[in-house]
Amino acid sequence: MLSGSPPLRKTLLGILACSFSVGCVSAPPRSALDVAQNPATNFELDGQPFCFVGANNYYLAYKPRPMVDDVLEAARAMGVRVLRIWGFIDRGSLDGRVRSVDGDGTKQGFYFQAWDPVAQQAIFNDGPSGLQGLDYALAKAGQLGLKVVLVLTNNWREFGGMDQYLEWYGLSAHADFYGDPRVRQAYKAWLWHLTTRVNGLTQRAYRDDETIFAWELANEPRGTAGTPNELLTRWAHEMSGYLKSIDPNHLVAVGDEGFLEGKSQHWTYHADNGVDHRALTALPGIDYGTFHMYPETWGTGFGWSERWIDDHLSVARELGKPSVLEEYGLKVTRDALGRVSNGLPARLDSYRAWNERVLEHGGNATMFWLLAGRDTEHGGWYPDYDQFSVYRSDATAELLRGFAEPFAKRAPACSSAVPSTARSAFVRVQRTRLSALGFRADQGGG
Repeated sequence: MLSGSPPLRKTLLGILACSFSVGCVSAPPRSALDVAQNPATNFELDGQPFCFVGANNYYLAYKPRPMVDDVLEAARAMGVRVLRIWGFIDRGSLDGRVRSVDGDGTKQGFYFQAWDPVAQQAIFNDGPSGLQGLDYALAKAGQLGLKVVLVLTNNWREFGGMDQYLEWYGLSAHADFYGDPRVRQAYKAWLWHLTTRVNGLTQRAYRDDETIFAWELANEPRGTAGTPNELLTRWAHEMSGYLKSIDPNHLVAVGDEGFLEGKSQHWTYHADNGVDHRALTALPGIDYGTFHMYPETWGTGFGWSERWIDDHLSVARELGKPSVLEEYGLKVTRDALGRVSNGLPARLDSYRAWNERVLEHGGNATMFWLLAGRDTEHGGWYPDYDQFSVYRSDATAELLRGFAEPFAKRAPACSSAVPSTARSAFVRVQRTRLSALGFRADQGGG
């Protein structure tokens, strides 16, 4: 989820510029997204095309097991097939000499990495207040037949992320995360440690775990205004290649928000913060594209969203890769009892329209932000801190449950694909295209 946001003046101008039209610029031709004319590239699981509704959650690696179970069981009950979760909790040094950028650096005492000021390197917490929490989330997800996208660091300082790496090395410029050789090596050390870790519950190395859908290089990686796009693209190329070299089993995605170079006045089409979605998705080590969508937070107006979806599906079709709308949300207001008091009709209308558009235009998947569950620590439901939460018993969950079957069984993207003879419990990418003679040709990949 997005922690930062553009300046208020830019937000207001974006709303005024886009909210009274169908989109900021004209949409691509419908035929370009017609799977009968231009088949989509698909995910594949056990030899079958794999389209899905998914969800996000950030607390599964450190909350009590009953809370973890509740979210995962809610996902299965809703027909959610894939969950995207945080695979990082980074802090400063244990002795306090190097500060933590996010509170005390832990989540209820849990952390995965800390700084050793003597050895001048990160140390890993493999114990019960560390990666054993992530072990349980993966093991339970596997038992329930769910797949998990593991995100490896954060652009924002929540849970430590990139800013904590910078703090370890006494750096302050955000772009140094992508360029400083010491930071890049520390990040690679984390990739190695996590991929080769053996889950204490399943006795399976993470890189051999079929529960993992994909690795994601970061949550919403950005530079700052004026950061050259080439810096992030080079970093993603290096890190995706490294991941593939140590784990050939799993897919890799960038985790970017999808900013594009385009003919639009809105800042999401200026790619001026180092993110060029097309260039990132085109990298040989990146298996699929990701994009996020927050019309309120980004100040886009609601007509912008149709164009945003179509443009990313078009990029995916051009590059011959799948694309996932992996975060989206509209806020609602709740009363003291947790009941929605404002914003629900707009949310339901928008979620319905967005999922229908992804489906009809040959998209592979949507993943909403945020699936939350019961709070066994304090009673009731886990608090709706950012106003995006979805609970299994509410109207939003019921709407999204209704899209699970169409995505899984009738999505045009998957309906246009041909099942593969190569079966694997790891998710693969099946590249489907039309030959020069008009016949469908299938290319396995992953």
